[in-house]
Amino acid sequence: MTTLPLMAATLLAVSHQLDSAAVIRGKASSSFNGRPLAGVMISVPAAQKFVVTDVDGQFRLTGLPSGLQHIRVSYQGRETGDFQFVLQARRQKRLAVLLDVEAYDLSPLVVEVRGANYWRDLAGFYERRGWYRGFARFFTREEITHVRPTKISTLLTMEGIATRCFDLCMPTRFSRGALCAVPINVNGLPWAEDNYDRISVDDVAGVEVYRGEPPFGLSPVSRVTAGSSIWMGGGFPSAGSCGLVMIWTR
Repeated sequence: MTTLPLMAATLLAVSHQLDSAAVIRGKASSSFNGRPLAGVMISVPAAQKFVVTDVDGQFRLTGLPSGLQHIRVSYQGRETGDFQFVLQARRQKRLAVLLDVEAYDLSPLVVEVRGANYWRDLAGFYERRGWYRGFARFFTREEITHVRPTKISTLLTMEGIATRCFDLCMPTRFSRGALCAVPINVNGLPWAEDNYDRISVDDVAGVEVYRGEPPFGLSPVSRVTAGSSIWMGGGFPSAGSCGLVMIWTR
């Protein structure tokens, strides 16, 4: 006589656990060229749960406990360290996973997905590549390896940007018939116009080159104003019209 009430209570408890469980989902890609990676294992050891990415690199792992959780990534017998994320009950956390499959330690990047224009890491580079490919040039490490430039400035000449020396040596281009300096960001930090060429090409993971005004919110600190580090005097094109270069290193 007590079996049915007990079963009902058990089902209710299981239903409550499922309703309050957290979810993670996302995509695993190559940091070399951005292509999706199948067969990547995403696990949450404390919950004894794991999932393997599909042919499109997608994964979804349900029924996870809320709170601080350690997430681990494995690929072809190689395992990364743990990445910590706070999971919320009845919420879904979207992650981006980048792996260097040629590296022994996979050089992993596991981050929460953000708005493309405010995402300051290599995963953001690949997100913007999907959004703005028609408005900018995105050099992946695969493309850079193919071109084999000796310096970053050599790569930028493919986009009409040449280093010219005045008081300082600066990357410049012609915009609307006038010469102007192009703002350079390195790993999301501005004002690298005079020293970006000191970065070894072997250390570059990606370069994005915007040909005109960058998308809203992408780099508000890069606008050319009087007195800034890239001010070139009067008669310059309108602020932001010289474009923007963002460099990401490994």
